[in-house]
Amino acid sequence: MNRLFIFFILILLAFGCTDDETEAPSYISGNQVNAIYIDEDGIRWFGTGNGISSFDGKVWKNYDVGDGLPSNYIRDIDIRQISSGTQLLAGTNNGIGIVNMTFNIIKSIVTGDTLNSGLRSNNVFTLMQDKIGGTWFGTMEGLSVQFHNNWLISETDSLIKDYLITDIAPGPDTISFVCFYGQGIALMDLDVDAVTTVTYYKWPLSPLPSMNIQAIYVDGYHYQWIGTDNGLAFHGNFDPAKEWIHYYESDGLIDNNVLSVKSDNNRITWVGTVSGVSRFDGQDWTNYTVEDGLAGDIVYCIAIDHDNSVWFGTNNGASHFLGDEWITYRKEQ
Repeated sequence: MNRLFIFFILILLAFGCTDDETEAPSYISGNQVNAIYIDEDGIRWFGTGNGISSFDGKVWKNYDVGDGLPSNYIRDIDIRQISSGTQLLAGTNNGIGIVNMTFNIIKSIVTGDTLNSGLRSNNVFTLMQDKIGGTWFGTMEGLSVQFHNNWLISETDSLIKDYLITDIAPGPDTISFVCFYGQGIALMDLDVDAVTTVTYYKWPLSPLPSMNIQAIYVDGYHYQWIGTDNGLAFHGNFDPAKEWIHYYESDGLIDNNVLSVKSDNNRITWVGTVSGVSRFDGQDWTNYTVEDGLAGDIVYCIAIDHDNSVWFGTNNGASHFLGDEWITYRKEQ
């Protein structure tokens, strides 16, 4: 009788393990990782070509259109604090997903589009929460900003209205850097009821490597690292004409086509390209590819973790670089 009882217990345990594995996926939702955000609690959020994933170091949770997202193709993600809690924002090719959370638990997902919000286009390429509570959305057809429940659209310049915005980064105070593909960078100021342009980084005044801006990172000193399709630029000033330094393959950069850039807590600059990652310490370059452990050579995004380790989103999964070890997270095909 005791043996029979033990036999039934083992069967129940086996079924229990199977159910747990089904409920908690052991992989990221998609292998094209376009965006990574690490929140205050150390939860890593991934925007992929097949939905959103969260990872606490042990457990993966995946979300897609079946959970309320407007699209599975996530281009960018960010987190903002509102009076009722925390919202994760997901920019997609079909509007924005607004994910309402409490203590990192998703309570609801609603969508925003051109019909129920002030978005200029449902093709949202980038989004950013600034330092004063404004949320910036870069779309296929220009810029929209949400501030104090109001939607602001700059109508003063056709550049802001009609061109693809590829990246947005917060600057000092109320200034933000808005990047365009084909039109350089606009420094824009957010006021209570208006968004205005302060100045531009454009040819011929600003010696950008290219007018096709694909990424920007603004560090704690407000210096700007700018990635283009023809090299990397460092700008140590707000004057459009002064203090520019260029970096190319001839200097040690792994590829001139730069898709992402970020600096860590030690002021090491990491550059994602279409051919791998470059690490720059101010003097020397070190390059990494799939042969070194990188998940994929096309590096769409970079995030710095709380322990100063580095995450990379690639065309073939996410990589976590611990300094002497690479860990890859990939969806099984």
